[in-house]
Amino acid sequence: MAYKPPTHILEVLQKIEYEEALPDGDPRYVDTQTARGSEKTFARLARKFGWDPATNAFFAPNDKHVLFFGHIGSGKTTELRRYAGRLNESKRFYVVEVDVLAKLDRNNLQYTEALMAMAETLLERLNADGFSLGEDSLKPVRDWFASAIQTRSTNRELSAELKTGIEAGGGIPGIVKLFAGFTTAFKTGSSQKSEWRQEIRNGFTTLAIAFSNLIRTAEAELARAGRAERVLFLIDGTDKMRGEDTQQFFVQDAEQLLAIQTLAIYTAPLHLKYDGRLGGKLDADMVLPMIKLQERDGSPFEPGLTAMHELLLRRADSSLFSSDAEAKRLVEYSGGHPRELLRLLKLCCEVADNIIDAAVVQRAIEQLASDYRYFLKPGDYALLKAIDANPAHGGNDEQAQELLHRLALLQYNDGAWRRSHPVVRTLEGYRLAVVPAAEPATAPAAAPPA
Repeated sequence: MAYKPPTHILEVLQKIEYEEALPDGDPRYVDTQTARGSEKTFARLARKFGWDPATNAFFAPNDKHVLFFGHIGSGKTTELRRYAGRLNESKRFYVVEVDVLAKLDRNNLQYTEALMAMAETLLERLNADGFSLGEDSLKPVRDWFASAIQTRSTNRELSAELKTGIEAGGGIPGIVKLFAGFTTAFKTGSSQKSEWRQEIRNGFTTLAIAFSNLIRTAEAELARAGRAERVLFLIDGTDKMRGEDTQQFFVQDAEQLLAIQTLAIYTAPLHLKYDGRLGGKLDADMVLPMIKLQERDGSPFEPGLTAMHELLLRRADSSLFSSDAEAKRLVEYSGGHPRELLRLLKLCCEVADNIIDAAVVQRAIEQLASDYRYFLKPGDYALLKAIDANPAHGGNDEQAQELLHRLALLQYNDGAWRRSHPVVRTLEGYRLAVVPAAEPATAPAAAPPA
């Protein structure tokens, strides 16, 4: 049956989920490659992991950890899931998606529990797909748990649960239970986190070697079955951590991430790319471009306008708009950001009676603009106005990074130029902001007399 978008305002409203990434094959998906200018993004990503989609040549690195940047809510996970589908179909990769937001506490996430979630999810996938691993590969992991229980036994309930799991054995299902015990404790038991994090740090080298060897064994099993040659982790949700946790995870603890000999993609917030502290340890040059609604000179960019218009009408039937002009205006004020378009649509549905007309759209724009008014400062308006006057201007200082992070500033063409969010430009603070005059060039010093 062909997909039909919702035709009732309340149905549209209830189906809007900001955190929802569309699974591969979802009928609401819109191809945005041309709209983003990202036609070569997948090929670049695949080649980083040693596979050329055009020729099927394959020379995989021993390990590779890639950060995939983009504005929060810009569609990174939705696009990565389509990439994952193509990578899986190649029979070169066995892609394991790890949703850290579902398994762990996003407000207090560190590499220790991310490692546990990766191992747990890999083993869950292998078990669900009918693969088994020999005891030789599982025993080092089980031994690490046994050692951890002996040295960290103050939490009797968790220790008893893990001890029971160790004694039970049970191949992959038994090991999954051990990892699940940890990830559950990390998500719900704040009193246990510090203790177990410290134990993982103390025994990290042993655990990292055991996990890396486990991955190699899994890859050998997958290759024997003709399923894949390498395991590739897709770590989703790491772009939504708190600021200090983001720094800790990707900067201070980068060496620990790299200690796992595997292939991995991590979603990362755009502002981190311009932080200057990544230090070249992680592969950090992949960016999912924003959907572009206009060129740098302000002329309309039809592929972007068309893609966003289609995206909107797959969430709300065209009959819900008094005319197409209202739908186009919502697209215009989204700035090409998919989640911002959904926010505007949600605001419309909350105030509309039965139809989304011009007055409803205007109220939605004003409401979204007011959300930005709460945190923008006078200096922010001045910087945004200066960037709009010269889109290549803006720098990468802390102020610009924060505006990118909070979407008051949007970036296009892989960072070639930036522009303020359209709703921000409706605010009085923006209209009254004064752009600092450019400093006059300093004349060269006169040559000293001969």
